[in-house]
Amino acid sequence: MQQLHRLPADIRSIAQRTVSLLAREQYPPRAKELTNHPSYYRLWLPRNHRLVYQIIVDEQVVHLLYIGPKLPDLYEQLGLGRE
Repeated sequence: MQQLHRLPADIRSIAQRTVSLLAREQYPPRAKELTNHPSYYRLWLPRNHRLVYQIIVDEQVVHLLYIGPKLPDLYEQLGLGRE
């Protein structure tokens, strides 16, 4: 994922470990399901960064949507804004 390579080294390291964790555990305790968007989750990363992903249960897939700084309209840009 191109976004991962653009992160500062310390955040990149944590994000890589988090992505590896998601391969084994799709619902880590820190994950929060997005309001009005079942199967879409976010994880906080240090220094106000976010990892947003979707779980496709039928296919046993974790689809990474975004890894990077928390932008003011991040969820709206991803089509996941609150309704």
